[in-house]
Amino acid sequence: MAAPALRARSVGEILDLSFQLYRSRWAQMATATGIVVLPLLVLEAISPLSALPLLERLSNLFFLAASAAVVVIASEAYMGREISATEALRQAGSRFLSVWGAALIQGILIGIGMLLLIIPGIIAAAWTFAMQQAVMIEGASAGESFERSRELSRDHFKHILLTSGLVFAIVIFAMIGFGILLELAVDSERMWMLLSNVALVAINPLAAVVGTVLYYDLRIRKEAFDVAVATERLDDAPAHPVGAL
Repeated sequence: MAAPALRARSVGEILDLSFQLYRSRWAQMATATGIVVLPLLVLEAISPLSALPLLERLSNLFFLAASAAVVVIASEAYMGREISATEALRQAGSRFLSVWGAALIQGILIGIGMLLLIIPGIIAAAWTFAMQQAVMIEGASAGESFERSRELSRDHFKHILLTSGLVFAIVIFAMIGFGILLELAVDSERMWMLLSNVALVAINPLAAVVGTVLYYDLRIRKEAFDVAVATERLDDAPAHPVGAL
């Protein structure tokens, strides 16, 4: 697809554009996610049942790396550029310690907030929504990514929470629906777990795509990112001789 127009969007428009980017780059996103996650799925298929709880915990790290690669792919698509799944994974790997640190900070803040009567946890979720994007797109450290995300979120909590809440609901309902189908069709707990993870390979990228579009949306609203890009593109455009058609 062509590069989307750089402009502020409503919640519905953000979701619509996110689905467009998701469909147009699904092959790269699924490939990047599959390369990271498939070794884990093979291990789950051949390991004793006693090892499955440990592998499930490890899966969080695998999917975190895959999500970071998806952010890169979605960002490049948003800017009208192409990137291969392997290059996106290379970039995610080079920044993984910062990605993991950002996820750890985010999880701690949201967890503590949820213990404090839920509302602080919701605020923390809004503050931290763009930490992964700040790491992967701007090269921020884990600590810097929190400050950057909080800066972008200021005065836009409702916009962030509505967008994030809707995509969370979409992903959860999709997984619940798939889980119900698996319950009816599969008797083996191991096979159920394996197929659930396969479904996540397809569905998991959507949340990272929406988060990336929302990140750019707030940069446009707060920093005139669209104007800066347009100016940069004009500066980079070749000069035409006087009188040229």
